[in-house]
Amino acid sequence: MNLIDRLILREVLKTLSLIIVILLVVLFANQLVRLLSKMATGALSGELLLSLTGYQMIRLLPRLLPAAFFFALLWVLAGMYRDNEMTALYSSGVSLARIYRAALTSALPICMLTAAFSLYWVPWANAGIQQIKQQPQTPDQISLIRPAEFNEYGEVIVYAAALSPEGTRLHQLFLQDHQQGQTGIVLADNARVHTEPDTGERYLILQQGRRYVGTPGQADYQLSTFTEYGLRLPVTEPMPAQRQIAAQPSSQLWQRDHLSARAEWQYRLSLPLAVLIFTLLAVPLARVAPRKDIYGRIALAILIYFVYLNLQRAAERWMEQAITPAWLGLWWVAASLAAIAGLLFCLNSAWLTQQLRRWRTRHADA
Repeated sequence: MNLIDRLILREVLKTLSLIIVILLVVLFANQLVRLLSKMATGALSGELLLSLTGYQMIRLLPRLLPAAFFFALLWVLAGMYRDNEMTALYSSGVSLARIYRAALTSALPICMLTAAFSLYWVPWANAGIQQIKQQPQTPDQISLIRPAEFNEYGEVIVYAAALSPEGTRLHQLFLQDHQQGQTGIVLADNARVHTEPDTGERYLILQQGRRYVGTPGQADYQLSTFTEYGLRLPVTEPMPAQRQIAAQPSSQLWQRDHLSARAEWQYRLSLPLAVLIFTLLAVPLARVAPRKDIYGRIALAILIYFVYLNLQRAAERWMEQAITPAWLGLWWVAASLAAIAGLLFCLNSAWLTQQLRRWRTRHADA
């Protein structure tokens, strides 16, 4: 690695680190706020908050790396054109192919990191999220009873107006259950969950309330008041579910012939491949006149990235639904972008410039 490679690699990594940190902070805050809102309503336990946030960040990172590297490389190269550094390099005998080599050298570690996330760590994160979602729906914590919603546990329906700030008590409860063929209605001021240490059974302990027992439509209701009333909550086991495609390890996924599995496998491979394709595209896009604004190039790069992202998702759906041939897969999106990069390379090459100069000379002499 010579001086040019080290220069471009150092500047790209500095810019890339800044972009990644900003994006991760924004996305982390967004995910945290979304999960905190679920925890506030009782739909999520506080113990799972950091785990789910970490899993979500791992899922997002391989999608961010190609775009962040694309913008970082474009920013560095366009800045070198703007500050006449590229002009000095070309005057010193550095060719455009040499700039491509330096850019690809910078892209290789990012490509390998993206491949590691996409092929190994993202399926692991998806499996962790799926495992959390498939946990038994047993309210072993009072926070799992969502306030301001009807929560059903077998034949028991619980409604609570509010949850205490510490997440240990419910306030203003309505409860309906069925015992010995009769429907019971319970109104209570407060409630908590109690777990028997010997049996592991869980009870909803209601405090300061009234219980009505009778048959709907008849007037022979029995009314009783209580200081504490315990009601056993049944355990609802999760339904057995097939492991999601996104959570399957890459070593197993590529051996399957199902279209969904093949689409997911190609999508995982497309993320590190996108790093290399965006590298080939960034070099010609970065070419601006000296002392000119480079923000127009950044805006064009953002547009290209979002078009590529949407086409990639559309190609994945079309492959899963057998709209496009299986042999075509998702590769046509990457091939199209690579063809555009190759066309831009030819338009900026010295050979084409020389041929155009010769053609103009011949026509001028004629």
